[in-house]
Amino acid sequence: MERSHRLGKLNIAVVAGILLVLALVVVLAGSGNDKAAASTGGIGLASSKKSQARTSSSLVRGARLGARTLREGMSGPDVKVLNSIVRFKNFLSGAATPTFSRPTTSAVRRFQNSADMASSGVVNKTTARALIGSLHTSEASWYGPGLYGNGTACGKVTLRPTTIGLANKNLPCGTRVLIGYRGKFIIAPVIDRGPYGPGRTWDLTKAAADAVGLTSAGVGRVRHAILSRGY
Repeated sequence: MERSHRLGKLNIAVVAGILLVLALVVVLAGSGNDKAAASTGGIGLASSKKSQARTSSSLVRGARLGARTLREGMSGPDVKVLNSIVRFKNFLSGAATPTFSRPTTSAVRRFQNSADMASSGVVNKTTARALIGSLHTSEASWYGPGLYGNGTACGKVTLRPTTIGLANKNLPCGTRVLIGYRGKFIIAPVIDRGPYGPGRTWDLTKAAADAVGLTSAGVGRVRHAILSRGY
C-alpha cells in the first residue's frame, strides 16, 4: 500500500514535470517569434502593407534627372520624374509611373518637337535639361527643427524629422507637387501653410529639403510643377 502510494506521487511528479517542460517550450517559442518580429520591425501582414505604401509614396526622393540616358523599357525614380514632367506639359495622359513605356516615348517625341529638337524619343542630357528648363521657377526655403511633434495646418500630419511635405499659402491640402533643385527632384504633398518670408512660394520640410540638397543653401530657386490638386 505504501509502495503504491509512493508510485502515485512519483507519477504525479513526472506529469507535472512534463507539463512544466511543455509550458517552457511554448513560452520560448513565443519569445522567439517576438524577437523575430522585432528584428524585422514587427512586420506582419498589416505592417507589410504599410511598408509597401511608404515605399510607393516615397518613390521619388532626390531622383536626379539627366544622370543617365533614359529610353523605352527602363524604370526608376528618374523615369517617374520624366513622366511627371511630360504629363504636366500635357504630352502624357494618365498617372505618372516609374516605367518608360511606349506612351512615354511618344510624349518625349512631342516635347522634343515642341522644343525644335531631334525627336528621338530618348532622354539624353540635352533633352533632360530642356525638360527641366520648361518648368516654372519659384523661391523655396525649409523648416522643421523646433517644431517637431506639432500638427500641421492641413491636419492629419504630425511634423517629424522624416516628414516629406511642403508648406504653401494657397494650394489645397494634399496637392502633389514636383520640386526640383539643381537637377534633383522630389514629389511631395502640401501639408502646411507658409512660408511667410517675402517672395517665397514653398517651405520644404527638412527631410524634403535634404532630399534635393536645399538644406545647406537655406533658400534657393527651385523648379516646380503641380501634379494633382488636393482636397
